[in-house]
Amino acid sequence: MIDNKMKFSEEVNGNERGFSTIELIMVIVIAGIMMAVALPKLGIVNTIDLESVTRQVKSDIHYTQEMAMSKYKKATITFTADDSTYSITSTGASESKKLPERSKAIFNAVGTGTTNLVFTFNSSGEPVTGAGGTLRITSEGSFNEIIVENMTGRATLQ
Repeated sequence: MIDNKMKFSEEVNGNERGFSTIELIMVIVIAGIMMAVALPKLGIVNTIDLESVTRQVKSDIHYTQEMAMSKYKKATITFTADDSTYSITSTGASESKKLPERSKAIFNAVGTGTTNLVFTFNSSGEPVTGAGGTLRITSEGSFNEIIVENMTGRATLQ
C-alpha cells in the first residue's frame, strides 16, 4: 500500500529529488546580496579602486607628456598634497581633475619636502623644473607609487 502511494506521488509530481529553477535563482540572489554587503568590508573593492585610480593618474601623466610633445610647448601636471585633485596646464589652458569620492584616495609627494608635486614636461617630453619624482596615492591604509624618471619622464608603477 505504501509503495503504491509513493509511486503515485512520483508520477504526479515528477522527480522529487533536486531543486526547482525558482529555488536555485533565489539561492543565487541571496548569495549575491550577501557578497555585495561583505566585499566592501573586506577591502577588496577598495584595492580595485586604488589600482584603477593609479592607472588613471599614470595615464594622465603620460597624456601631459604627449601634449607637450605634440604642441611643442611645456605642459604641467600639478598634484595637490593631501587632497584628491590635480590639474593639467598647457599654453594657458587648464583642466582640473578630481579622483572619484568612493576611492578615498589622496596624493603625497615622496621625498621632496614640498606640499604639491609638479611635473613639467618640455617639447621633447623630458621633465624640467623639479625633474622627476615619486607620487604616492594613498587610500585607507594602502598605497601605490608612480615614479617619473628624471631624464626620460617615463612613468612607472611601483
